[in-house]
Parts: sequence; C-alpha cells; structure tokens
Amino acid sequence: MQVHVAPSALVSGGGVVAAGPYYCAENSLRHALGRCMKGDEPIAVDELAGLTSEFALAGRIDPIANLANDRVWIFHGGADPVVAKPVVDALQAYYELFVNPDGVQRNELADAGHTFPAAAKGLQDCGKTETPFVGSCGLDGARQMLEHLYGAFGAQATGVRQGTLVHFSQASYATAADAAGFAARGWLYIPAACSGNGAAGRCRLHVAFHGCKQGASFVNDAFVQQAGYLAAADAGRIVVLLPQVEPSFQPLNAYGCWDWWGYSGAEYATQAGPQIAAVKAMVDDLMRAGDPTQAGP
Repeated sequence: MQVHVAPSALVSGGGVVAAGPYYCAENSLRHALGRCMKGDEPIAVDELAGLTSEFALAGRIDPIANLANDRVWIFHGGADPVVAKPVVDALQAYYELFVNPDGVQRNELADAGHTFPAAAKGLQDCGKTETPFVGSCGLDGARQMLEHLYGAFGAQATGVRQGTLVHFSQASYATAADAAGFAARGWLYIPAACSGNGAAGRCRLHVAFHGCKQGASFVNDAFVQQAGYLAAADAGRIVVLLPQVEPSFQPLNAYGCWDWWGYSGAEYATQAGPQIAAVKAMVDDLMRAGDPTQAGP
C-alpha cells in the first residue's frame, strides 16, 4: 500500500490482501513481525495517520487530499495464521480516515487461510497457507478488486481475445533507483484490446505486487497465472504490471517480500524509497509509451 499512499497523485486506488496500515512497521522489524502481523499489541492508527500527514507536509509523499476519492479493496481470510484480523481492521480504519468510507470494500472470508482468493477450481484448498498462496475460494479476488477500483466491466467482459504476457528487464530501473532486491525480470500483461498503438481504445494500468514467498524465485509464474489477474485484465481492458523482487541476505529479505519494514533504507515508505521510485519509473515509462509493448528497456 506504500505505492498507493506515497505517489498518490499517480494512483487512483488500491487492493490490499492481508496487510496492515501504511507505515505500520515504522522502520522496525520488531513491529513488522509483532503488531503488524500477529497483532500482539494495538496499532495506533491515529498516530500513523498523523505521521502520514507530516510526511505529506514535508513533501516526502504526495498530499493526502489525493486519497479522498480513491477506492480501496481489502481481503482477509478468517483462518489466516500469518496476519491477524486486528491488523487488517487497523488497515481499514486507517484508510477510512483518508478515503470516503463508501469507497472501501472489505472482504472477510471465514474459511480462507493466508491466500489470494481465486474462483478457479483445481487450485489448492482455500483454507491452506502454503505456496503459491493462491486458493480455490469461490471468489474471483482479482476481478472483484479490479471492478471495484475501475468500475464494472459490463458487456465487454465476454468474448474477448487473450492478451500477451511478456518479460521485461528490471535492471535499469533498479540501478537508477539504487534499489536492492529486484529480480532480473518482471512481467507485463497486455490485453489484446490494448495493443496496436492504442488503435483499439484507451486502457487502464494496474500494478500487481506479489506477496512474500510468492515471487518468481519461489513459485515461478504460479501467482501470475493462477491469481485471476490475466482474465480480469482481458475483460476490463487493463494492462497489468507485475514487478518482481527476490530473496536476499544482504539486505535481509529471506522470503522475497516487498519492503514494508525498512530493509531498503529509512525512506522505504516515501517517494524517496528505492523500490517505490523504481516501480514509479516503470509506470511512468508505460504511461509515456502509450503502446505498452514499446515501453521500458
């Protein structure tokens, strides 16, 4: 959610699966493993909101007023043994201080584990908390998220041609931002309706971040292929950017998580954060290119 809050002038909403509020860890691994996952102590939502306002006034993140009309989709499994319900409650409470509560959709699925919910059958059981952390939950989380963020897909949701999934090099973005932990390649999905120099019409752009132990280093393309983003993107004319980080021991990130506690530096949650800067540069290239197949290195 850092990429929602920090460059909020560029972003119109966010979907969050089993996570705490912005800057929950406050650059502390102890907080990350404790209050922001186990919920073993209260999360001071008002204090985090105050820090968010201070960051914005100091120019470290975009103005918080940008969030007011955004839409937010939240999912948590009632059987999640990794992220406790009070943590996600704090996330919702945080968002509702900045976003119109009518724009916040919360999904609490009683039997779901720590997983991304999918409608497809044949995936692992929804109640399991195991790699690749995508489960057959009878809920198309990707589509529900994208429709909440961008509006119902309507008639265009049927009879569409499949798009193209391509690799792109992340090296120049990681180098320019001095961002540690990026994998050599990320993925970009381009619906058929979004290729051809925009001849087929205007498309939206969505950035989908994998979870811990859910990047290609752990699951190859399982998250990309199974989560439901690709079919939803075809139906909704949405280009999907799927950047990738990988595990490392220097800095310490053994599970290949995106930085939400400070392993990349104290500015990790601001616009100066290396990972935020690198992903923003990817987005900027795509927005400038018009035809996403021609964007980036």
